[in-house]
Amino acid sequence: MKWSELSRKQRTLALVGAAVLGLAVIAGAFALGMSLGDDPGPDTAADAGSDTSEATGTTETTSTDEPATDTAEPEAPPVAEAEPEPPAPAPTPPPADPRVFGQLKGIRDESGGAWAELWVDIDTAVFLTGEDALEWLTSQGDAAFYRAIYWYAKPDGAAITSHRLKPDSIKVWMYTYPTVPPAGFYGPGMTKQTVGFGEFYDAIYMAGDPNCLLNRYYWFTVEGGYITIIEEQPRDPCYEP
Repeated sequence: MKWSELSRKQRTLALVGAAVLGLAVIAGAFALGMSLGDDPGPDTAADAGSDTSEATGTTETTSTDEPATDTAEPEAPPVAEAEPEPPAPAPTPPPADPRVFGQLKGIRDESGGAWAELWVDIDTAVFLTGEDALEWLTSQGDAAFYRAIYWYAKPDGAAITSHRLKPDSIKVWMYTYPTVPPAGFYGPGMTKQTVGFGEFYDAIYMAGDPNCLLNRYYWFTVEGGYITIIEEQPRDPCYEP
């Protein structure tokens, strides 16, 4: 049937059908294109895999460490100059010997016989043994008198030293009085004889000092300005340097 033979109604329906058909074709083509885009073909997938594999093989491994940042280090505190070391303390001197060495020259009673103020007069000396004694004797031209077993008294000036004593608290230690040991050198180990001060004083001033207790050498212990001990320094009576 020819187009001219169609009625107006038929023509309208034909145009509408053609339009609907065209829209259907367009929609189908669009749907097909979407389907093709979501599901690539085998070649496309292979190519994509090849690209991915190639890209993976050539990609360099990167470190996961955080990138270094320039952090300003805190300034170190200024170093204090070392203080100079204090000087080494001077060695502590040995304690002073509370004793005085010398000849007993006299005992004076300044209280008129009441024994309330007694004084001892001492001709002080230096006690020498060994090399010290030899050196001193040599300086005096007396080296021939030196004996290693003897001690020697070096005069310590010409002045007489005086110290007070208390009769009720002083001790007298003797080694050759009142018992006289055998002749010989009176060295260490001799028996100490304790003598009362009254007996010692009377032997000198009441009996006329027959045992020559004056002018012997003694050690005088001085404490608090008072003599507390008079101790004889024994020597060989056969030897007088």
